Amino acid sequence: MFYEDVKVKAGESVSRLAVAYGYLAHDYSRVWNDPKNATLVRSRRVPERLQPGDVIVVPIPWRVTHKTLTVEGSGVGIEVKRSGARGTRLSWVQTVYRHNQPIGPNPAPFCVDACTPDDSLPFYWTNAEIAADPTLRQKFVDHPSRSAPSAAQGTTRWRAIVSIAVMTDKRVTVYDSLVWGFDMTPANAITKVGPRAATAQELAGHLHLLKVGKGTRSASFHALGWTFRVPSAV
Repeated sequence: MFYEDVKVKAGESVSRLAVAYGYLAHDYSRVWNDPKNATLVRSRRVPERLQPGDVIVVPIPWRVTHKTLTVEGSGVGIEVKRSGARGTRLSWVQTVYRHNQPIGPNPAPFCVDACTPDDSLPFYWTNAEIAADPTLRQKFVDHPSRSAPSAAQGTTRWRAIVSIAVMTDKRVTVYDSLVWGFDMTPANAITKVGPRAATAQELAGHLHLLKVGKGTRSASFHALGWTFRVPSAV
């Protein structure tokens, strides 16, 4: 578990913030009564007196609870699910290493998925996709595929890191990060890789790619004001 520090804005309440970060509305007391909010509770006494400008600390206990990776005809399929309710400030981010078979207009081997950008945000699901299916905030699904590489190309080694993402304004905290992917030989023999926990070095690369990655706008996510971090305490 880690803690997200949140500066309260006009119109926000403890219950609304709890829901935004994956709690059910009636569980707001789990946020309000957390020991890290003791000073705020002494000052305001009751949640109804929360004021704009107050800083409330939201515990984030949600974890990956389900992950499957399956070999498919021309790649693999992955499904990852987390605990907690949907939230509106919870999502997923993914960075990809495409090795010798990059696809789309971007020829770089490394990218922030979607590697052919479909919006200007750093998240895997677009707002339109989540609006059509709100459960996607709790579920990550991907089915990367490739043609069998040529003998000259050699084995294709496709890799990705997917993380639960918590968004506070334009600050994104990533955690429970999983490395996964597949190897494909010129004979179309496919071997799945992972999913496994990312190492510290892999997380550093993941954060760097998120920082320098681009969506449909020409500027990087960092230049657009986004910041990315791992929790300071888990």
